[in-house]
Amino acid sequence: MSTMLTAIAVMLIPPVAIALLLRLAERTQRKRDERTARQIELTDAIHRELGAIVAPTVEKRRGGGLLVRMTVPFDRPELAATLLTLTDQVFSRHDDAHAVEIAFTPRAASVANVNRPRSMGKRAMEQPVPVIAAAR
Repeated sequence: MSTMLTAIAVMLIPPVAIALLLRLAERTQRKRDERTARQIELTDAIHRELGAIVAPTVEKRRGGGLLVRMTVPFDRPELAATLLTLTDQVFSRHDDAHAVEIAFTPRAASVANVNRPRSMGKRAMEQPVPVIAAAR
């Protein structure tokens, strides 16, 4: 009798292992899809409010939570403040809003400032820009 139970247990190991691996893969894909959906939602919110001025990326952070990266011109602090507000609004709508870290990286002012006068030339691109990061 114990030999028969052992044989059944051994036969069940591969299907159980496959089921667990499939469940893990499904969970991983669902999390990836959620990050992609948040990125699209944030991009749409920014484009609705400010136009196509930045393209955020949403990544998984080590240790949990999400990391939102944006390249922004630091010569426009009101833009950075608006981006922080919009990001907070988008991520606070969701139950899965863990700790969200927002990282801004500098971009030359002339690249982002579409309305700049043509007479500015390349001078705006040569200005040094500091680096900041914010966490929610």
